[in-house]
Amino acid sequence: MKMKTAIFDLDGTLLNTLGDLCDSVNCAIVPRGFPAVDEELTRQRVGNGVRRLVERCIPEEKRTEAMIDECLNDFRTAYNERMMNRTQPYDGIVDMLKKLHEQGVSIGVMSNKYDLAAKALVRHYFGDLVQLTLGERPGIPRKPDPASTLELMHELGGVPETTLYIGDSSTDMQTACNAGLTAVGVMWGFRSPEELEETGASALVAEPAELLPLFERGLLNVDALTRAFTSRGFAFSYFPTAKEAARYITSACAGKSVALGGSMTFKEMGFPEAFADSTEVHWHWVTKGEYYQTPDIYLTSANALSESGEAVNIDGTCNRVAGTLYGPKQCMFVCGINKLCPDLASAVERARNVAAPKNAQRLHAKTPCAVKADHCYDCKSPGRICRALTVLWGAMMGSDMEVMLVNEDLGY
Repeated sequence: MKMKTAIFDLDGTLLNTLGDLCDSVNCAIVPRGFPAVDEELTRQRVGNGVRRLVERCIPEEKRTEAMIDECLNDFRTAYNERMMNRTQPYDGIVDMLKKLHEQGVSIGVMSNKYDLAAKALVRHYFGDLVQLTLGERPGIPRKPDPASTLELMHELGGVPETTLYIGDSSTDMQTACNAGLTAVGVMWGFRSPEELEETGASALVAEPAELLPLFERGLLNVDALTRAFTSRGFAFSYFPTAKEAARYITSACAGKSVALGGSMTFKEMGFPEAFADSTEVHWHWVTKGEYYQTPDIYLTSANALSESGEAVNIDGTCNRVAGTLYGPKQCMFVCGINKLCPDLASAVERARNVAAPKNAQRLHAKTPCAVKADHCYDCKSPGRICRALTVLWGAMMGSDMEVMLVNEDLGY
């Protein structure tokens, strides 16, 4: 499911504001004889609004409400003057926001920073890429209370099912959970990955570009996928990496005969070299013209998988799809996450308009789709490689079929 709305935290998520926050705190506390703070102390104390930041930087024995108010006023004055001195977006943030904007994702910022400063920073650094910003406002509770976050989501036209909340702190993760939103933690910010996971992060990302696939297809729900495929008679396995999947395949095929159809997925995973010495391999990419349809295990990929549990393939010679339909005792489909589609209609669409044109281009086919590999032209060319389309609604009778999903892009 595509995500349509993004709600971002500001400090530690979009902007590295530590330098200016630290300088402004010191402008408020050092003239009063209190010890200066460094950026590390500031990092530990930020995240619950500037009043709490200032309060935490005042020595405990001097921490009266009157003193907090005085220091807070001086902090605001200093911060308004210097909040753009050392602050910068994290590497990759602007490019990521531009791509989300181009994809039609509605983007908002939810911050515990006072509203005037939050709006000024977002406007200065991100301009029209962000549609709406809400900071701390009088009479409205701060995060992790969900009220402002839900207000922001509704103003952006979002709904919980297609909204991601992205932040760098436990406060952000709790806010998302309280609002009924999916929480995504960023690992470049002010808090540790362990803190984010412990407080509700459904996913962690190490760099801004890793957010883009989450909006394209949503967070992976392995339990739901397992139910979808097993209800149709398939075994289902999930692997975070191609290396883990390759080890599983190598072990499963040791001492057995295997056959493969044409597969960029298996080539990218290091096969046939990765097979154990005891594995008998039949692959026409290795021995030209060798098509073996009755192995112990038939290995292939699919041009698309649906989240509802179907596998879709397009073929020209049809040895590849034939091997999935009849003959082998066991069949394994290995697919990268790029082939997972929300439903059967989008899976067929992907097979026709993504996988087939790319394969036509790879094979130098004399077809319209091979020129740009952009979409299917439904041509009648003699070199057309999409001659048959198969949809497996379930595992074939008499064959043990396993679908293996790898959380990496593989093949076409």
